[in-house]
Parts: sequence; structure tokens; C-alpha cells
Amino acid sequence: MPDGDQYVFDEFPWQPGELDARRERLCPEAGRSRERVHISCRLEGASFAPAEAPPKDEIVIVAYNVERGFRAAEQVELLLSGLDIPPPDVLLLNEVDRGCSRTGYRNVARDYARGLGMCYVFGVEFVELPRLWGAGGRVARACEHGNAIVSRYPLGNARLIRHRSNKSWYSTLQRTLRLGEPRLGGRMALAADVKVGDSYLHLYGLHFESGRANDAYRIAQAGEIAADAASRPFAAIAGGDTNASGYLRGGASGEPVAEALFRHGFLDAHASLPPNERATTRSGVVIDLVLGKGVEFAAAGVGSAKIWDPLSDHRPVWARVRLR
Repeated sequence: MPDGDQYVFDEFPWQPGELDARRERLCPEAGRSRERVHISCRLEGASFAPAEAPPKDEIVIVAYNVERGFRAAEQVELLLSGLDIPPPDVLLLNEVDRGCSRTGYRNVARDYARGLGMCYVFGVEFVELPRLWGAGGRVARACEHGNAIVSRYPLGNARLIRHRSNKSWYSTLQRTLRLGEPRLGGRMALAADVKVGDSYLHLYGLHFESGRANDAYRIAQAGEIAADAASRPFAAIAGGDTNASGYLRGGASGEPVAEALFRHGFLDAHASLPPNERATTRSGVVIDLVLGKGVEFAAAGVGSAKIWDPLSDHRPVWARVRLR
């Protein structure tokens, strides 16, 4: 592990003004070459946070698959209320739309940051291609979809980690018939460091490959995150939608995707909760996780089905992290 004394926090260059997410693309070259998975995309970010938020000894981290952001305004209102889960200091968001017709051409990550009074960084997982129908709804024209980190505190050293082991979602048949989920790009993690007073924490917003037969991809992707965290000087949090639907069936140790992270020192923030309190989707599986390495969890929980199920097909998971 590198020496923390040599560490430099490079705050994200927040972009001024309002970008037109419908026209100003982060992956302008996508589709112009033969590369269908490992596309090149720049990051976007802006800050609506106060000049300097007071530091804390503990921060609340929330991982949440927002289901494209169809009901983002209601999600933000509920997060601000503290009604069911503690108000977050950092959010690791999945399935975030940017400039898509199905979500009113909005920039969902930016809406989240503005609504919460925070800063954000967004990275593109997929360029969604036009379709008349399919999972996620109709897409009128190509748009962008990915992960975001939203924070009360400054974010820096932001990176998009496009996984080396990746499945192609580009289907000529689906693209021609305008159905299903034709896409450019592939699974990725969004990495950034958060600075809370004099403390630093490495963050990874995860979204591993989906599909019951794709464990090999998920295991490899988890291994890439574990290796990256091992090369960093400070404690790390990795959270998001792991799509590891076998988690907790017969015990956590039986889930190979989670094991790929556990073997490298990551711990499950929710390990002390009974299995019947851990479902993170309407279908009752546990796939949204908050994992930590070199941190202490003071508390953790899952949003209640009654409150959150009307707003997304996933429930938010949260953890209170003690900073050293």
C-alpha cells in the first residue's frame, strides 16, 4: 500500500453553468468506432454544497439504485426528511439517467445534488440506444446512463473504472428492431475520494454485471475493485448494486462475488442484521451492499419496503461510518 504521506487530494474541477444533458454528451465518440464495450467517456460534476461543511466523526453513507430516476424528486424529499433512514452525507447511486427521454431528458445526478445541497460526480456506464420498448422503458434517442457519487463534502481523484471483464450489451438485432436493451458501454465502478475535515475515505460506487449466469463477470469485477483498493493509502467503502442474488443463501460465505471482496479485507456493514431484515429489492433478494475496508461501522440498516418500494425497484441501504 502506498505511503499516505505522498497522497494528494485533487478536488474535482466543478463545472460552472447548466449543461444541456440532452445535447452535450459525455461520450461523444461512442458509436463512431468498432469499440462497443470499453467506450471512452469523460466525467461530469458540479457543486451545490456550502463552501465548507462542518466535519464529523461519523458520516452516513447510502447506496441506492434509483431505477433511472423516474421518481427522483420524491426520493430526494424523503432522504432530506430523515423519516426512515438517517439523512445521508454521501450517496452511491446506480441506474442514473442523463438526458434520456424516459426521465424527461433530465440530469438525474445533478437534480439529486441540487436538491440535497451537495456536490456530485457522474460517470457513464451505458449509452442507451433508441428502443420502442424493453426493460427501463422507451428510449426516443441515444442517451447516457450510469453511476453517481453525491456528497456533502468535497470529492476528488475521481475516476471511471470500466471493468476489464465485461459483457457486451450491444445487440444488432435488438438495435434494428428497437426493442430490448441495446447499449454501448459496459459495467463500471465510479471511484472518488471524499475529504471530511482532515480525514479521507476512498469511495467505490459499484454496479456489477446482472443475470443469473454471469457470476464469472461479477467475481472478476469484484476482484478488480479489491485490487484497486489495496493500492490506495486510506480506508475504503465499496457500495451499490452487486447483482449477486445468491447472497445470504446458506450464509454470506457461500456467495463467491462477495467473497472476492471479503478475502481482501472488506466487511459487510449489515452483517449483524438478520436475513429477514436485509432484502433490498421488491423480489426479496439481497444485492445492494455497503462494504468497508479499514473502517468501523457504528450502525447500518435498509430502507423499509412500505416507504421505498413505490419509488424504485430497489431500497436504499445505509451505514454510519466512523472516521479515524
